[in-house]
Amino acid sequence: MKKIIRSILIILIFFCTICSNLVRGQMYVPKAPKKIYPIQDYAGVLSKKQIEKLNIKLISYSKRTSTEILVPIIQSLHGEDPNLFASQWGEKWKIGKFHKNNGIVILLSIYDRKVSIQNGYGIEPYLTDFLTMKIIKKMKPILKNNLYYQAIDYGTQEIFQILKKKYQKKQSNKVFSAWSLLTNISLFLIMFFLFYFFFMKKTTDASLCTLFLTNFLFRNQNYRHDHDDNFDGFGEGGNFGGGGSSSSW
Repeated sequence: MKKIIRSILIILIFFCTICSNLVRGQMYVPKAPKKIYPIQDYAGVLSKKQIEKLNIKLISYSKRTSTEILVPIIQSLHGEDPNLFASQWGEKWKIGKFHKNNGIVILLSIYDRKVSIQNGYGIEPYLTDFLTMKIIKKMKPILKNNLYYQAIDYGTQEIFQILKKKYQKKQSNKVFSAWSLLTNISLFLIMFFLFYFFFMKKTTDASLCTLFLTNFLFRNQNYRHDHDDNFDGFGEGGNFGGGGSSSSW
């Protein structure tokens, strides 16, 4: 009887071990949304206002530099390696620009109290393992106080400084071309004569006409909208595994 009980216990222990290993390997990167925003708070530790502020900051940075920084916040890693999981997330969601692979993932696991910074191959020459660990060390005291917004804000700002003047987007329409200048002058002359014959003869307010034409000629040609309506979402690159670091807080 004792042998039977012992055998049953051994089988149960073996079965529990297999189940435990299966659970440990069942942590998958979620499916990417249709429009990928920088902050992905699955743990619910940030307020809506904090998420909005961080999204505006990181979207604006991406528009200026083309570098995409994704911040997934999860409850638990379920035994997964934070570096590997963050890299897989960047790969699956294709964070970074096509051919540049300049994506960065800052992963926070709240229950495990772990943080990982992983980057695409295009970022590797600038954001090294040493620098990512240096950033994490400075984030840890903030994370220990459960100040997640402040930690993310600080970490991303440090990355901005390290990557300063890297992957800067070319600013178009900054200088008048000869063709555009001639076009504007021609339009100016045409409108001047039109206003002279059809408007100036009927009114003595010459200053109003002059002001209108001057504003037309020197209107702002570089006006750009940086609102959310012009944000298409992250996800064109990928190719992670170019280095990074992780630690517990």
